Amino acid sequence: MPFRVAEIRDRAQRLQSALARAWYRLRSGLDERSSLASLYRQHRLLFSPGVLQAIQRDLSEAQGDERRRLKALFNWVAGQQIEAELAPLDDELRSWETEATVTLAEREIPLRRVPDWIVRAEDRGERLGWEAARHRRIEEAAALRLDVVHRGREAVVQLGLGGFTEARERLAGLDLQRVERDAAAILEGTEARYRRMFAAEAEARLDPREGPPSRADARWLMGMRWLGRYFEIEPFAAHLRRAMEGMGLGRVFDRSVRVDIDRRSLKDERSFTAVIDVPGDVRLVVCPLGGWIDARRLLHETGHALHYTHASAALSWEERVLGDDSIGESFGLVFDSLTLDRGWVESATGLEGAALEDYRQLAAFLRLYRLRRDAARLLWEVELARAARPGEQAGRYAELLSEATGFAHHPGTFLTDHRRGFQAARRLRGWMLSSIIIDRLNKRFGAEWHRSVAAGKFLLEVLSTGRREDAAQLAPQFGVEGLTPETLLERVERWQ
Repeated sequence: MPFRVAEIRDRAQRLQSALARAWYRLRSGLDERSSLASLYRQHRLLFSPGVLQAIQRDLSEAQGDERRRLKALFNWVAGQQIEAELAPLDDELRSWETEATVTLAEREIPLRRVPDWIVRAEDRGERLGWEAARHRRIEEAAALRLDVVHRGREAVVQLGLGGFTEARERLAGLDLQRVERDAAAILEGTEARYRRMFAAEAEARLDPREGPPSRADARWLMGMRWLGRYFEIEPFAAHLRRAMEGMGLGRVFDRSVRVDIDRRSLKDERSFTAVIDVPGDVRLVVCPLGGWIDARRLLHETGHALHYTHASAALSWEERVLGDDSIGESFGLVFDSLTLDRGWVESATGLEGAALEDYRQLAAFLRLYRLRRDAARLLWEVELARAARPGEQAGRYAELLSEATGFAHHPGTFLTDHRRGFQAARRLRGWMLSSIIIDRLNKRFGAEWHRSVAAGKFLLEVLSTGRREDAAQLAPQFGVEGLTPETLLERVERWQ
């Protein structure tokens, strides 16, 4: 029986919701076991021969909005066919990660909790010890992670969309050469400023006699534990809610967005937003570590949550949920840019005077660290995709990331840092679009746009378009000809 696109779309929507719910429960620490393979088996009709061909058949005759929707549907279903192939290995890897522990000085903790301990370790020897112990444990699963990479390549090629890199580029909707050039331009354009800021912060906060800076030191700086009482997550979340209400954006936190900032032993250290149903059920999740990093992540995920929940109900499912992830990333970066705003931080935390300025300098440095790390990760992911022997690329990963950030990255983490589908490219495009949006907000509503009801209405208009267009198509609506690094590089010069 031939497949109908309406049926494919309905089944795809149900699978996306089920996956989001499963991911939420797993990463938030509510479920101990990953069971993605079982979930994909329940929706195996989507992976039957002929499904992609049915979408392509309608796509060849479609025009305008329907063509855009069908393209997004095709790319998503094809991507899930790859994920379904990898799900058994992913389940095995996540089960191992859940059960694995790390021991240091007779103290045993879960592997996934090591980043928390590094953030909290005031003693540099202790955080370097936890980092080294984590690296040793991670290397035990290196063969399994490499198997995921190889099997993933096979699954992509089996789709018949060309070679691995070509097919991945097509499914991601990217021009990789263009994004590569942008990444290189960002690294070059921020080099001098970053080195000055790095030298100042390293001299003030790290003892050079204890050896070269490590990624563990960067994690510790992200915590700003010495400012912990100013950034306690519960009062900060309450302030954020009031601020959003003041802009006319607060109702979603009462109706559509469930904020999860509880502490659980199995909760993923990384923050995320789970889209179970748009706009009615979105979960915003932060694992509190204590300190500034919690506040920044809460702001970032707020941008994601607003992006999903304010998408117009008139939009199709594809236009609300699928499409270009760069757009959602841009709103996360728009809101977490408030961690650099003097007025916002002062009102949210009570920091003032010299302490506030000292904080702002460090926050600006850490924002530039994140940008450069994302640019280097994009270059690394492209090199990995093109490499004939991915297992031999660990040294290149450490070289690229260490050189870009000034913090030593361990070769053994080269696959734990890898995200399928060129996610780093979407992140980098999000950086560029966010700078364009922030520039427009400042020019139209002033530096305190975050206090403006008019700015809130403007953002609602932008948010209502969901993912109908991609990031490059949105840029001209803000008066910029295309999605380029220029506005971003100009804004970096204002970070202080």
